[in-house]
Amino acid sequence: MIPDGTQFRFGEHVFTFGKDVMELRDSSALRDDPTALRARLAEDGYLFIRGFHPREDAERAANFTLAAIADRGGLAPGTPKAQGRVGPDNRNFPFFRVLDVSHDRHILDVVDSHTTFDFYARMFGKPALTFDKRWLRCMATGGHNHFHYDNVYVGRGTPNRLTMWSALTDTDLDEGPLVICLGSHRHERLIATYGQTDMDRDLTEAVFSSDPRELVEDVGFTLGTAHFEPGDAIIFGMFMMHSSAPNLSDRYRISIDTRYQPADEGKDERFFFRENGRWLGNFHNKDATYTPMTELRRRWSI
Repeated sequence: MIPDGTQFRFGEHVFTFGKDVMELRDSSALRDDPTALRARLAEDGYLFIRGFHPREDAERAANFTLAAIADRGGLAPGTPKAQGRVGPDNRNFPFFRVLDVSHDRHILDVVDSHTTFDFYARMFGKPALTFDKRWLRCMATGGHNHFHYDNVYVGRGTPNRLTMWSALTDTDLDEGPLVICLGSHRHERLIATYGQTDMDRDLTEAVFSSDPRELVEDVGFTLGTAHFEPGDAIIFGMFMMHSSAPNLSDRYRISIDTRYQPADEGKDERFFFRENGRWLGNFHNKDATYTPMTELRRRWSI
């Protein structure tokens, strides 16, 4: 347990556990009870399951990914690969479209395992599928994401879709953990405005905010995070505001985002292989101008 009073640095901001940031509630004990999991998901907006993936599988995937980073000159010279020390160029490595990395068996043995698909089949009450795109992220020092709803990026087809963020490396509070905004899955105004945009259809900026202090003090959310170990996962729906904190360490934080849905329901075709062996993805409108979020929020009075 993270004691109340523990300080959490999110870039230039500092938050305090027990005040404006809370440790995620562990749902591991409910893992084999889909009825209880669905009720917890509806209540909290997320499921935090420690050891969702076998730790040894997550660590093998991380070591394989570090080897890919080493092959590209990304590790600090003269340091053991297993330490994952960031090299002098301080490069992030998003391996989304690098199929020989993101679709290697070391990665798919984690996110496409029988255990994983059995879990989602129980959650949905029928067979599940996952996107062909896998968001394998390797964050260098300072690397982070921004606050958003996934529906803005991957919201076409069925609304019955879940995101899973899986830690492949040990990720302490200063190493870029995932951060969610507790209660944001119930924020009717945000869901009805920002949450209904489709960045590629509407040509709108997708990031809601880069400022966690704004979300705490102005919107009124409490942040939620944890110390993640290899194999831990957090699962949430399309309307959970989330980001990752900047990685303040000198070693790579490696994680992977995957999306799951019932196999017989509408797909978001942007993220499945086409005949050319690639997917379309976001930002496919060439030379388009996207309406900035500042303008959109002015219109929405948010």
